[in-house]
Amino acid sequence: MLTRRRLLACGAAGAATLALGRPSLARPVEGLEILGAPNASTIVLVRLLESGGLAAAAPGASFRLWRDADELRAGLVSGRSRLITTPTHVPANLANRGLPMRLLCVLSMGHLSIVTADEGIGALADLRGRPVVGFFRNDMPDLVFRTLVRRAGLDPDRDMTLTYAQTAMEAAQMLAAGRAATAILSEPSATAAIAMAQQQGRTLRRAVSLQAEWGRHFGRPRIPMAGVALHQSLIDEAPALVAALRAGLVPAKDWVLTNRGEAAALAERTMATKAPLFERSLAHFNVDAVSARALKDELETFYGAILALSPEALGGRLPDDAFYLDL
Repeated sequence: MLTRRRLLACGAAGAATLALGRPSLARPVEGLEILGAPNASTIVLVRLLESGGLAAAAPGASFRLWRDADELRAGLVSGRSRLITTPTHVPANLANRGLPMRLLCVLSMGHLSIVTADEGIGALADLRGRPVVGFFRNDMPDLVFRTLVRRAGLDPDRDMTLTYAQTAMEAAQMLAAGRAATAILSEPSATAAIAMAQQQGRTLRRAVSLQAEWGRHFGRPRIPMAGVALHQSLIDEAPALVAALRAGLVPAKDWVLTNRGEAAALAERTMATKAPLFERSLAHFNVDAVSARALKDELETFYGAILALSPEALGGRLPDDAFYLDL
């Protein structure tokens, strides 16, 4: 975890860069490195980059996936990476700890489900007394699950046997091999688990959509889970880049959903995922491109649920109003 001192120093450095850089606001951003979270919604930003939508504002921009939070934080603190796709709580956490990150839009409205071989499970209440495998303990997927099972009247630490794999794909492999009966999975791991089990003559199914459960308790069947975030210094120095993102992200999203085979091929080339798996998972990923400002109420509800269970995951409070940008 970044120390508060390092984060504040980075924020001060960004402010200094802004002050020094005002005369050159109109210049393109050279050498921009875009960091992408390894999930399907990132393909929207990849499509915008690959189609040339950012070429004038950020010539020579490159893209790479980040694999863990430490890699992401290192890119942000170093200043190499100021445009990212990310789970939406990460930039909120960093902003609350002194790094001036802003959320531009939400790209995924949730991609979590309960996948099981147990025919007796059709609702969260059915998990009582059963073993369940989760992943990323005390991080967003786990906190969403814990919030919802509590709303269903269960104590996740007493009313079921909850254990953890290191990653969603590890949990998927356990399910497919028959070493677990039920797991909380994200996409594309849920799609992979079902396909791998089928190859071995086993049947898995999505028994519960956590997005649907969220809607039962919080108003709409979607969870604003992943999006595009920018460092404030990039916003200040590169208004043309911000304009290109605003103009291009919705058309890029539309292209992905209309051309799923081509999007999957692009994902295989740029995001280290197999095209058939990616294409099948898109149907369950709830890809979108919606302004953070327009979703502020839903994001604050989501953040409030995280705060109730793990205040440190969000830096102890809701982000301020400036965190939410218009698309």
